[in-house]
Amino acid sequence: MSRRLVLATGNPHKVTELAAIVRAAGLPLSVCSARSLGPAPAIAEDQGSFEAHARLKALGIAEWLRSRGEPGSTLVLADDSGICVAALDGAPGVDSAYFAGPQADDAANNARLVAELRARGLERSPAHYLCVLALTRVDGAALPEADGAVRLFTGRWDGEVRTTPRGSGGFGYDPYFWPDGSARSSAELPPAEKNAQSHRGRATAQLLAALPTVLAG
Repeated sequence: MSRRLVLATGNPHKVTELAAIVRAAGLPLSVCSARSLGPAPAIAEDQGSFEAHARLKALGIAEWLRSRGEPGSTLVLADDSGICVAALDGAPGVDSAYFAGPQADDAANNARLVAELRARGLERSPAHYLCVLALTRVDGAALPEADGAVRLFTGRWDGEVRTTPRGSGGFGYDPYFWPDGSARSSAELPPAEKNAQSHRGRATAQLLAALPTVLAG
């Protein structure tokens, strides 16, 4: 019998990517976003790490679902991710979605990225994407191999950012990010190829390896 996996993110691109990967694995999970189930609360992301944000979002959405009578075995998965640029001392980091301000979109964030690099006389810099997934149950029961109610999965994707974009796929900073050893930007990679090597793909591979044990609990 299928169980529900609720994704605690308001980013539709992340929902699409994560749902596709989980479905392709053939696990008995029905994937949906928290927003599709009702007026999901906004979880304040005011901490200094991807891990803390992912944990807060997973627990916050689980508590909301619990208050709505969601079955305790329902799983909640939160994602926090971003890009860390060496020349910018690790920025945008946890502020990747809001690099150009609270209401910023991808174009504005990328424009600031380019401006910050060029202000330093640079056209490129080493960088990496980081993704942390946090998995929990609605009832807060302990998960296998987890320190309590939340289990974390982390993926990293190394490369460099450049000031000249290329490609129209992906989202966020993808047109400006070249993975190590690649002649193509992240935005030029087919979705399946990107998912196989990206930060989110790597974190999700760890998640998929753990889910059979989680589902058996």
